[in-house]
Amino acid sequence: EGPFCDHTGFYSLPDRYPLVEVTAITHRRNAVYPTTIVGLPPQEDYALGKATERMFGPPLKLLIPDLADYHLPRYGCFHNAAFVTIEKEYPLQARRVMSSVWGAGQMAWTKTIVVVDHDVDVHDERAVLRALFERCRFDRDLVLIEGPLDILDHAASRLGAGGKLGFDATRKIAGEEVDGVPFDRTPTTRPPTPADVEALASRLVGTAGVAAVDLPADGLGRLAVVAIEKAAPGDGVRAVEATWAAAADLPLDMVIVIDRPADVADLERVLFLLCANVDPGRDLLRDGGRVGFDATSKTKDEARNGRAVRAWPPLLEMDEATKAKVESRWSEY
Repeated sequence: EGPFCDHTGFYSLPDRYPLVEVTAITHRRNAVYPTTIVGLPPQEDYALGKATERMFGPPLKLLIPDLADYHLPRYGCFHNAAFVTIEKEYPLQARRVMSSVWGAGQMAWTKTIVVVDHDVDVHDERAVLRALFERCRFDRDLVLIEGPLDILDHAASRLGAGGKLGFDATRKIAGEEVDGVPFDRTPTTRPPTPADVEALASRLVGTAGVAAVDLPADGLGRLAVVAIEKAAPGDGVRAVEATWAAAADLPLDMVIVIDRPADVADLERVLFLLCANVDPGRDLLRDGGRVGFDATSKTKDEARNGRAVRAWPPLLEMDEATKAKVESRWSEY
């Protein structure tokens, strides 16, 4: 079956699926063919997914009483990202909730979870990102596990299984010392300025294939997005390391590397590529309190940490002839 476009925004590659034996085909004049259009988010299926999210909220809360609300951002394509809010009452409660979500029915396929306090509107994605960068230290508040993933996750090192990542973006309380980092140690933030972006770009562009750099405002000076013209296996990893070296005088401690021609200033597309193209067990780099994500497309030569790279699908893209045909016949459809 395949290849064909899918809700992941990529072409699902050919694979073996259960056989269907056809015994008859019927048809009618002026037939109605119900369908949805899927592809790079947002598409029609996102509205259906959002409705499903709301309908399954009450039963999910029965399974996980600590969960106050949740949101599946559209760039996560349903199963790659979940934002969760809780009424925090005891140490490491966020980690318990992550484990509960990863064990709750089809929520088990969730690759990335961010847990925030009840004062953060979980449906305001910018507010969730700001809470993450205000309250999360990457040497203390990251949870990395292995587990089941959606079989359409092309980045997974094994079919239907790979790395999963949780961010505890709640305010820390006594008893939450982890890996020797005190619970009351807060991250350093400083809103990025155009001068910061210009200075970082002047040091980076042209190095390790780097073509463009941005410091998104919601990253509070801690996040850099780097686009590269990838020429060889490992260029994504080299770009992360080059960014760390060039940003020694900044509070920057998270780097996301993507392929050109994606726009570094389009944060939603950047987060889509992060969720889609990363197996945390293979593509997450750590250096003390700093983290980097190689969210580029990969070849089989880019196995790391004992985790392979499987066949990599192309992004879904309609050719101009197809677009023109659909536009010209839209009234018929």
